[in-house]
Amino acid sequence: MSNSNLNQAAVSRQIPASSSWQSDGALIALALMWGTSHVITKEILAAHSPAFYTSTRFGIAAVCFGLFFSRHLLNSNRREIKNGVLLGLLSFAGIGLYVLGLNFTQASKAGFITGLYLVFTPLLGFLLFRARPTRDHITGLAVAIVGFSLLSFPHGSEGVNWGDVLVLLAAVAWASHISATSAFAASGDVRTLAAVQVITVAVLAIGVYFTLRALGMETRPNPVDGQFLRQIGYMAVMVTFVAALVQTWAQGRVNPTHAVLFYALEPATAAVFAYLTFGEKLNLRGGIGAALIVVGVMISRLRLTSRLTGQEPVNSLPIEADC
Repeated sequence: MSNSNLNQAAVSRQIPASSSWQSDGALIALALMWGTSHVITKEILAAHSPAFYTSTRFGIAAVCFGLFFSRHLLNSNRREIKNGVLLGLLSFAGIGLYVLGLNFTQASKAGFITGLYLVFTPLLGFLLFRARPTRDHITGLAVAIVGFSLLSFPHGSEGVNWGDVLVLLAAVAWASHISATSAFAASGDVRTLAAVQVITVAVLAIGVYFTLRALGMETRPNPVDGQFLRQIGYMAVMVTFVAALVQTWAQGRVNPTHAVLFYALEPATAAVFAYLTFGEKLNLRGGIGAALIVVGVMISRLRLTSRLTGQEPVNSLPIEADC
């Protein structure tokens, strides 16, 4: 679809400024699942390489999609396949750039820079798909960004390096993925889009893993045990297979800026899970930051800015996005 047609499609369909409670509940569930994934991933990577972990996780999830949604894949059209592949490429780019960047920068800096997808998402959503955020979205996002900064701003960091640049590009890739998911899912089949993007990531990840093996840059994986099987099963089935379906379904019903506000809950839930698992404490500044993130979400969800000004928000979301 051309840019002019896409813009007309965006104007032709108006959606409420706030999403349904069902889609918001799904977005909260995603933030909770992603929050738990950080600790689990940290434990897996202590014994296995990133390439082995990523290829195994997405490979299992791809098999799940093949088993449960083969009929949808066979009956899908070219546009859905193309959009799903694009989502997969964006997702894989985000993963690859982030992992590569971690080799050259501090983990605390990488976590903070990655969070800049909060800023990039509304900008890319409007520039690429003409998804206009409302006043409530922008106000809530501004409050959430302040909260995220308090929660995640690194201490004692060095100057900017190439790792920071790579992680910044990863944030752009993930912001593009969020924006594109909202646009594509508004008119495409959710199951097909989710399946194709995960299968795309799996093919790329497995290809990278065996390429590294052939080049001698990847050693044989350590023996797997029961703990690894439980952890990789959770990451593959819940955090990848189920999460991809939930994310695609929910984002087809909301503005990308509204969705990214709920995703901002991820570092807050990660901090809570790290405390429960490892006893990692959250200082006062981090606690205030987590609280501000929640406040930002509520501003958007309850349309507090519009209620105070007495204006009803209107938002546009494209019904088609065949890029």
